[in-house]
Amino acid sequence: MIADIVRDSLHENYDHSLYLSLGQQWPDGFLVAADALGRPIGFLLGVMQVDREGRILMFAVDRDHRARGVGTQLMQAFLDRCRTQGLRRVTLEVRVSNATAIRFYTDFRFSVVDLLRTYYSDGEDGYQMARDTA
Repeated sequence: MIADIVRDSLHENYDHSLYLSLGQQWPDGFLVAADALGRPIGFLLGVMQVDREGRILMFAVDRDHRARGVGTQLMQAFLDRCRTQGLRRVTLEVRVSNATAIRFYTDFRFSVVDLLRTYYSDGEDGYQMARDTA
């Protein structure tokens, strides 16, 4: 279940209705990778924002399925969908302590554009990262 991946990977606990509500805003921005039995193993939830900009709100891969290309496929599909929709830029937020995710995003040409003090519910700082879709 996606909520389990969020709890384990992102250290956040959201009401289940949040995923449905956000996913309805832009269904093409809610991507889910599943195993052979149809169980979610990763997901990316993005929204369209003003000024032709996409924003990744949540992105995680189940711990047992990391380093197998799942995240890469989800990110590439999302960026392709952003380009198809004519979006020019994509942003996201990441914990400053998450070096693995920061490296992953950097490999996709995201760069840090801002430091977000006490951004996360536990008080940790975050980075806002962004990239052009071209």
